[in-house]
Amino acid sequence: MRLVTLDSREVGGRPALSLPSGEILDLLAASATLGTSQWRPQSVVSVLAQGEEGAAHVGRLIAEIDAATGPVRQQWRAIGRLLPATGTQLMAPIRRPGLLLMVQRTSGQALNAFIKNPNAAVGPDARIVMPAHRDEPLSGLAMPGLVLGRPLYAATPEQAAKAIAAVTLVADLGLSAWSHVDSSGRQFPGACVIGPSIVTLDEWPDRVVPGPAVTVNSHVIGNRLPDLSVQDAAGVLAKLSASYAFRPGDIVALSSGGGQFRLGRGDRASLAFDSSLELRFTVAD
Repeated sequence: MRLVTLDSREVGGRPALSLPSGEILDLLAASATLGTSQWRPQSVVSVLAQGEEGAAHVGRLIAEIDAATGPVRQQWRAIGRLLPATGTQLMAPIRRPGLLLMVQRTSGQALNAFIKNPNAAVGPDARIVMPAHRDEPLSGLAMPGLVLGRPLYAATPEQAAKAIAAVTLVADLGLSAWSHVDSSGRQFPGACVIGPSIVTLDEWPDRVVPGPAVTVNSHVIGNRLPDLSVQDAAGVLAKLSASYAFRPGDIVALSSGGGQFRLGRGDRASLAFDSSLELRFTVAD
């Protein structure tokens, strides 16, 4: 499943599901009238934290939608339960990750990491405003983001693999080159673009996540990241768990070479796993 967060009157947004039909199902609204469970998901993180029960609840909602007749679907659209993908504003799927960790793996398999300010996170179609009095190009890194679905600390690779609930796209931006020693230039508001959705692992039948392709002003950047297997990612996550305690909704963005790009004022960028999942954003003039 592909979970998104609707930009709404609630501070943290509303959890929703991106459907194969191209529409978006408001999970909070749908849960109030569909299904048999009394549970009302308040956020994407709450869906992940429920594990199999959360996935089963969403599955029941999907089954009811698939069985609905045309007039019923029209009614759901009229009351805002089903929304069009075009024109519906989304936030970062995990609005404020408790831990947002940027990780680079060196050729010698060493792990360099820094914690990104959760307040730097923005969602799809964001307009990134350069910090005042700075005109140098932004340094960007396209990364797959591992989304945690259960607590994890001092874990084995097998335990880490079970804790990975989903994958998302992450654009790590900064005023300086990537460095785990000094990340102060990579912490401003908008310096971490996430989304548009988080994609659960059942969407990757071979359990291999393709490296994100990067496009800047309609030109493809050629230094694409290598593909990432869930097994490989679990090994990295297990090593990190010796130092970091993870909770549901935490995001670990992982790079192992490639994916670098640069952006100036007015540039348009996109990251994509494939044609069905694309993260777009622009830099303000």
